[in-house]
Amino acid sequence: MTSNPSTSPGGFEARPPTAPGDAPASAVRERTPAEIEAEIERTRQRLAGTVDAIADRVSPANVVRRGAESAKAQVIDERGQIRTGRAVGIAAAAAAVIGLVVWRRSR
Repeated sequence: MTSNPSTSPGGFEARPPTAPGDAPASAVRERTPAEIEAEIERTRQRLAGTVDAIADRVSPANVVRRGAESAKAQVIDERGQIRTGRAVGIAAAAAAVIGLVVWRRSR
């Protein structure tokens, strides 16, 4: 494989990122330092929003809240009525676990 001096070691030509609708690479003009700084600031703002969204999603309090909401949705229907079949099943499973723990401790 021969390499072109304008390509990187991986074989891809190094060029600035382009957005949809940007002019072709041959028509790209040099950017001023102010334009580059403005783009860096826009990127920084976008990344800050992404980091905030990720932090909110993995926050322990939010994880617990979503888990509680999910568990509640399994037992309460859209009208606020208890789903008796599921509630009885969950209660039976809880009773079985408690019984098993008590039985294991008494041995």
